[in-house]
Amino acid sequence: MNAVQIHNGFFLVFDRGEDVFPTLTDFCRQTEIHWAQFSAIGAVENIEIGYYDLPGRQYVFRREQGPFEVANMDGNVTEFNEDPLIHAHGVLSRCDETLACIGGHFRSAVVALTLEMCLWEVTQPLLRDFDEDTGLNLISISV
Repeated sequence: MNAVQIHNGFFLVFDRGEDVFPTLTDFCRQTEIHWAQFSAIGAVENIEIGYYDLPGRQYVFRREQGPFEVANMDGNVTEFNEDPLIHAHGVLSRCDETLACIGGHFRSAVVALTLEMCLWEVTQPLLRDFDEDTGLNLISISV
């Protein structure tokens, strides 16, 4: 991955074959980014994507080989147990004549061609706390 600093964050270009979320987590550790928002486009493969089943209080994921065009990927970086936690959702379209789309919560993705990401730092602490009602670690903003 290559990175260039911009006014309030970084522009990142991931290389083919990179595992997106561990690479991003390592980058945040190395640059001491604790809280951020990001948006990305590109192409990915070997994904796990899913949704949170509230009644079952668990994520449900499925694997897809791809490749897929990343029509949209948005997410944030927060702190959980003093470590960066990446939370990403996206919409992907199949790289075939159907352009069929799938979307949801990302668990994993590998860069198929390239992934171009703008990562904006946030100065307000974004920390996660366990929420009994949902069973999720939700962002807790204190003012």
